[in-house]
Amino acid sequence: MVISFGHDRPWGRVFQREFQRKAQEPWHPLAHRVLFAALGWADRQGHAAFDPGKLAVLLGKHGRPLSDQSTNNAISRAKKWDLVSPRSGAACLVLPPHLFQKGKGAPVPCRLHQGR
Repeated sequence: MVISFGHDRPWGRVFQREFQRKAQEPWHPLAHRVLFAALGWADRQGHAAFDPGKLAVLLGKHGRPLSDQSTNNAISRAKKWDLVSPRSGAACLVLPPHLFQKGKGAPVPCRLHQGR
């Protein structure tokens, strides 16, 4: 897969493990941590799928997961700020292709957004 963001539009790479770590750092604002989780766990299609409750655990503090409401509020804020796609939810954070592309990984749609 060739990565292209368009003519004369520079791009760089990210180290996903670093974003996985940053997603769990409680001093960052939650909406940014949602973006970090999306970047850290994104697959080839820009989808970061999470088992039930997993995102709440990642975003929690001091070993305590966020409530469902707090998790959804953080995702809503990240959507409002255009950090993640409007298609995002706690089960799957989605990065739009103008923001994220990945050349390697399984070319299989995520279980939540398959066929959408």
